[in-house]
Amino acid sequence: MGDMKDKTLTWQKHFSTGNAFANAGDNENALVQLQKASKICPDHALTWNNIGVAKMCLGYFKEAIEYFNKAIELDSQYKDAYHNRGLAHSDVGDLASSIEDLSKAIELDDCYWSAYRHRSIVYHMIGNDRKSSEDYIKAQALSESKD
Repeated sequence: MGDMKDKTLTWQKHFSTGNAFANAGDNENALVQLQKASKICPDHALTWNNIGVAKMCLGYFKEAIEYFNKAIELDSQYKDAYHNRGLAHSDVGDLASSIEDLSKAIELDDCYWSAYRHRSIVYHMIGNDRKSSEDYIKAQALSESKD
């Protein structure tokens, strides 16, 4: 029983330290810590998502998609992983996949204002001004209702 508690505490240490580095903008060190955490608890979707975010912040968008895929594989209802993968897809120019992922995030949470906002941008990029405008207005309304 002690081994499981030690494992959990070690995972928590690496996970928390990785997130602290990420929040401070040190994504290289965040990756080191989060990758250690992923080896201890490989079934923790948030760990894989956060690795993907760190990769994305470092400009490794294709690699980031792989980590978001892993997070979604572990939790098919993980809206943030869909949202983040949608951002990464737009960064590599796969706008259709970006819209698909952002739409899935919205399907999972119809009050997810940042997914509407980002989908608005992608719709604008593909020239669908009507849908872009609709999503922008929805994002603004949701954002203001949270204030």
